[in-house]
Amino acid sequence: TFYWHWKHLTLWQGNVSQFDESSTYLMGWLRDYLWLNSSQLINGYNPFGMNSLSVWAWMFLFGHLIYATGFMFLISWRGYWQELIETLVWAHEKTPLANLVYWKDKPVALSIVQARLVGLAHFSVGYIFTYAAFVIASTTGRFG
Repeated sequence: TFYWHWKHLTLWQGNVSQFDESSTYLMGWLRDYLWLNSSQLINGYNPFGMNSLSVWAWMFLFGHLIYATGFMFLISWRGYWQELIETLVWAHEKTPLANLVYWKDKPVALSIVQARLVGLAHFSVGYIFTYAAFVIASTTGRFG
């Protein structure tokens, strides 16, 4: 799908030779497609204000966050999550707010299968958000 998007962008711009040359090697994809077309998108959330791509820029950033969370669930084992949960429970019980919230049972980590499903769902949704924001914003940035 990246291939077709880049090919159509160059066709619409009348610059097919750039696609023909750059699409045959990795640096062409990284520099001439991904970086060139995402630079306006990344600049959508800067400290100097917003532009017309800001909504897509935030969706792009949020998509990466979801994607990274999914990846974290896919590569880490149950023991990591159990340790993290136990640490958070211990820290919570040391705070003054601990008297307001009681657990019937102590929280435990998801099973490996449950964690993989959560990871796969986040990974997929994050990819879709990131890809959609990139395609829409890079096309709009060129022709909108």
